[in-house]
Amino acid sequence: MGRSMLLVLKNSFTGLASQIISMFFLFITRNLFIKYIGIDLLGLNGTFASILQTLSLAELGFQTAIVHSMYKPLAENDTNKLNDIVNAFKYIYRIIGIIFIVGSLAVCPFLDRIITGIEVTKTIYLYFLIQSLSSVASYFLAYKRSLLFADQKDYISKIIDMAVNIVACLCQLIAIVFYHSYFWYITIKVLQVVIANIFVHISCNRIYPYLKKDKLDKNLLGNLWTDVKSIFIGKIASYIYSSTDNLVISSLISTSLVGVLTNYTVIILNLKTLLNCLVAPIAPIVGKSIAERKSQQQQYKELRIYTHFRFILASLIIIPVIVLIDTFICFWVGEQYTLGGLVVVLICIEFYIHLVHSALCDYVNGEGLFNEEKNISIIAAIMNLITSIVLALGIGLEGVLIGTIISQSIFWVGRSMIVSRNCFYEINNVLVKYWGEQILYAILFVIMSCVCKIAFSFVTINHPLFEFLIGGILCEVIIIVMYLVAFHRNDNFKELLSMLKKFIGKEA
Repeated sequence: MGRSMLLVLKNSFTGLASQIISMFFLFITRNLFIKYIGIDLLGLNGTFASILQTLSLAELGFQTAIVHSMYKPLAENDTNKLNDIVNAFKYIYRIIGIIFIVGSLAVCPFLDRIITGIEVTKTIYLYFLIQSLSSVASYFLAYKRSLLFADQKDYISKIIDMAVNIVACLCQLIAIVFYHSYFWYITIKVLQVVIANIFVHISCNRIYPYLKKDKLDKNLLGNLWTDVKSIFIGKIASYIYSSTDNLVISSLISTSLVGVLTNYTVIILNLKTLLNCLVAPIAPIVGKSIAERKSQQQQYKELRIYTHFRFILASLIIIPVIVLIDTFICFWVGEQYTLGGLVVVLICIEFYIHLVHSALCDYVNGEGLFNEEKNISIIAAIMNLITSIVLALGIGLEGVLIGTIISQSIFWVGRSMIVSRNCFYEINNVLVKYWGEQILYAILFVIMSCVCKIAFSFVTINHPLFEFLIGGILCEVIIIVMYLVAFHRNDNFKELLSMLKKFIGKEA
């Protein structure tokens, strides 16, 4: 318990520090990007990112299957098996990298149909190909990162990423401010990916000296492929509800609007990444718990505590976003780039669903329930694409966001059914119990949001930065007080508090 918790904290806080630094530079860079390069190229950058995420579907889902396959040999210290797995991953990612290059070239003739409001010149094609190189570099160099994650040593790659990111961001600021160059901005990003992955590769060779075998185990590849076929469906669905929004908006509404929207979504994305740094190290522990075949009552108790922890994070982070994000946008990039309250609410609903329900995803991945999940993924993907396009034509930007929420909701319901049926089938009415708690959490979340919004309306400070800071403190105080009043006798809260006390006592 002590060692596992220590590794969780080490991975969590290293990732947290890395992401905070990334966010700091991101906000500065984005502000200067709009000032010196322009909102049109910012929108173009967002559209390119969505296209490249489409091409990343070529990865199929091998990484998820690889990490799942590593838990048992790591627990048994089976170095030969781990060598085989990493070697298979290397070959797979080389093939995917080649497919990605071909796919990037194949997309070029269609760029003028995807991008609207901006003239597609030879320079635009060059920008797209350079931006695609960062993804290609990852496929050829980053395959050993999965072993660090599964072995709870992800903090090593995070430290490397943090150091390289600082240097790269400083270089990007110089490129923006002194040269007004989008070309150098994206070129530096490519170099950042290459250099960081080279250092991770070298570190893995030192930590795992047994990673030398070059012969491909075809039987292992066949076993991985069984899981990958199911995971790939989920990846398509995940892509549709997370990456097609920009393409739909760019094609049906305006490419420039993508740039305005991404001022919001980039904040949400970085907060998701920030929170993922805290909770991602728990996934290997979930996988280990499942592999050890603890009692279903004990595992369900752990799921409830884990979900409750995610709800606490959602309340502390998302409610202030609902209340304050427009204020932040005003002093960050300017009032002309705000989109209004309904857009904020819709973005944050999706954020809440993503954060709270993702505890179920760790159980799906840990148990290897990829085949069971694929039908839900297909339904959610189709619903999202149809509703986003139809509602975009009918009500514009808000319609696209509503389509994403519908898809996320289907995922949540579907995954809860899959996990309850396969992991907790011995527990009576487990699905009813799970959703009873989720409804309670959602009601309290809405009430806390409304109270914070009303309280902030009484804050009258002319300076937007001070208004933002005071509003943030006010929101956090209200959330903490209301949470403690509502949950001070709750079993999940008591368990979290007990675990924290035990860990502090043990480490002391």
